[in-house]
Amino acid sequence: MLKAYILNILFISSVLGCSSTSKTPHIWPNDNQVVVFDSIKNIPTENIVAPKPMEKKEMHVALMLPFFTNEIEFNSLGIEIISITDKSNLAIQYLHGVQIALDSLDHAGVKLELNIFDDQKDTDRIISFMNSQSVKNADAIIGPVSNSGLIVAGRSIDQKHQILFSPLSASQNLSIENANFVLANAGLKTHCEQLATFINTKYPNKKILLLYRRDEGESEYAAYFKSILKTKPIELTEKSDSSFYQVDDLLTAIDNNIIIIPSFDQEFVNLLSKKLFELTANYKLILFGMPTWTEMETLRLDYLQKLNTHITSSFYSDDSLKNFIQFRNKFKNKYSSLPNEFSYQGYSLVLSIGNLWKLYGDKWFEHLQQPITALGVDYNFQPVILNEHSSTDFIENKHVYILSFQNNKLLREK
Repeated sequence: MLKAYILNILFISSVLGCSSTSKTPHIWPNDNQVVVFDSIKNIPTENIVAPKPMEKKEMHVALMLPFFTNEIEFNSLGIEIISITDKSNLAIQYLHGVQIALDSLDHAGVKLELNIFDDQKDTDRIISFMNSQSVKNADAIIGPVSNSGLIVAGRSIDQKHQILFSPLSASQNLSIENANFVLANAGLKTHCEQLATFINTKYPNKKILLLYRRDEGESEYAAYFKSILKTKPIELTEKSDSSFYQVDDLLTAIDNNIIIIPSFDQEFVNLLSKKLFELTANYKLILFGMPTWTEMETLRLDYLQKLNTHITSSFYSDDSLKNFIQFRNKFKNKYSSLPNEFSYQGYSLVLSIGNLWKLYGDKWFEHLQQPITALGVDYNFQPVILNEHSSTDFIENKHVYILSFQNNKLLREK
């Protein structure tokens, strides 16, 4: 077992420290240092006032992602990589971002030990890793990414010491009632509430139409919108049956019509967007949708733009800005590829907690709730209390971007 574990780590070092086409092995850093000065932005980290410098012990971080090293194909000598499965891409991109964060943290004076675990989305492996000494000694555990893996890991963390980050999942229904469990991205409930608040602020007293089906998911998301919208003097109309395709009689021809579709179903969104697009000849429509709409390959961009479509996202990049250009260039030079959302997520989270460690040492978690501006991801960590009889049930990043489709791209509205 130990030999297999060591081999897996060696494979990860070889695979993840270089591009998929490179044959040059990467030497894994054992002692990485952190600085409040961000070398990508080339400016001091924002929103932080540094206390008096103090000696700190080494920070230990465990990174638990589905690398699927068991499916990586090597040559007959077991040295050179022939191919990497697509299932590994998420973890590889995330780790690449983490490594660039370690480069940015290299000028500081705080040592950070990174231990990497390939969970392969296997709960038995996750249980085994959570019981290992290196994970038990970790100041922060990042991962797993799957909801089932997070539930297993959440049951294992020590409430007095271990901090568990959900790096990507937007689910708030994981039954992990632990003040040391942190959602690095806003949950879907928060996405709906933030979008409803944006509508209330930017389009007060407008006619609002909420279209959804009566299944458990869409009804739940619709309820989140209604909880915010009904606190304002607006005209809110719901259609939750098959007649939502006939909405002409509910629209006004003399003002903007606000339409919300809290659906994650691609076919349903396709049909409704087509129907609404046909109505734009006679009505002014502003459509609000869900964060996964960017992943729906069959949605037509021309429809979304004509409908003035807005969505939410936990991530936003602007490749015309200097900070993003510098990051892309550094990433490309290091890995011969371009970063994606997961790269920015890994970079921003590790850089942020590393900076907190630099300032506060092992008390870093007590200061997690201060606003942090990162690259592509901003953090506004807040405690979540699910019922009046509990204290903090978990910590959630409440920051959400509001984006709109314009000029064949997504632009930030908030």
